[in-house]
Amino acid sequence: MVEGGLRTQGFNRPSTLVDPLLTVITVVYNGASHIEKAIQSVLSQDYLNIEYIIIDGCSSDGTIDVIQRYENKIDYWMSAPDQGIYDAMNKGIMLSRGKLIGFLNSDDYYEPGAIRAVIEDYKNKCCRGIYYGNSFVIQADLRIRYLSIGNARLWRGLGFKHQAMFVHRDIHKLFGQYNPAYRIAADYDFVLSAVLKGVKLIHIDKTLVNYSNTGASGINRIETLNEIRTIGQRHFGFFSLPHLGFLLVFSRVYLFQVAGRLIAIIFGDKALVAVRSVYTKFKHDSRVI
Repeated sequence: MVEGGLRTQGFNRPSTLVDPLLTVITVVYNGASHIEKAIQSVLSQDYLNIEYIIIDGCSSDGTIDVIQRYENKIDYWMSAPDQGIYDAMNKGIMLSRGKLIGFLNSDDYYEPGAIRAVIEDYKNKCCRGIYYGNSFVIQADLRIRYLSIGNARLWRGLGFKHQAMFVHRDIHKLFGQYNPAYRIAADYDFVLSAVLKGVKLIHIDKTLVNYSNTGASGINRIETLNEIRTIGQRHFGFFSLPHLGFLLVFSRVYLFQVAGRLIAIIFGDKALVAVRSVYTKFKHDSRVI
C-alpha cells in the first residue's frame, strides 16, 4: 500500500458547529485522463472545511502521479488492491471524519458552490439524514448535457445521482456501509434500506454535480436494471405495487435496448447514435456540449 496527503503529515481538519466538516471521497482506478478535473472541482469550492480522500485501486496509468501533484492539498490518499468499487468506497467511509460524506467519481466534477449549498441546507435543517441534489448528466457520446432533477421515487431505483448525495455519518454507524455483493447498485440498496427504516431524504434544489454517464451503471443498463430489480424485490416483496411498477419500467427499457440493437444491425451505429440523440433531446431539456 502507498499513501500520502496532509493527514500523513499530522494535519487533521476540525469540525465545528459553524463550519461542519464535510468529507468528499473519490474512488479511482486508471483515471489519469480525467481525475485532475474532479480534484480541482473539490479544491476550488468556496466552502473550505472539506476533507478530501482519494482511494486508488493500484492504477498503472499515471493516476498516482496526478494525485501526488496535489499532495499538500488532499487530506489523505492511498493506493492498494480492492475487491471492487464498493469495497473501495467502504474503505473511504472508514477513513472519513466528516459530519456528511459524499462521493465524487474520478470522471465527474462539482458545480461551483455545490458544497456550500449542501452545508447551508444541513445547518438549516439539522437533520441526520440523506441529502441529495440535482445533476447535469453528460452524455459524451451524444455530445449533449441535460439536467436531472433528483427525486425520492425509490421504487424506480435511485432517483438521484450518487455523486449528488451526502449521507450523515451517523446513518453509516446505524446501518453500515455498502454491500459489495452488488456490483453496480449497492448505493440503491443502502439508501432504500435506510429510508424504509425511517431515515429522511432531504432534497436540495440546486445542481451540485456534473455526472458523466460512462460508468458501470450507464454502460451496463440491463445489468444495472436487473440488480435494481433484485434489490427492490428483496425490500418490497415480489407482488408489491412498487416492484410490479418497476417491472413495467424495466420491460420498457428492455424493449428500447432491443430496438436499439436492431437499428444498429440494420442501419449501422451512426443511425443508432442519431436516434438516441433525438430521443434524449426530446426527453430532456438538453444542450450541445
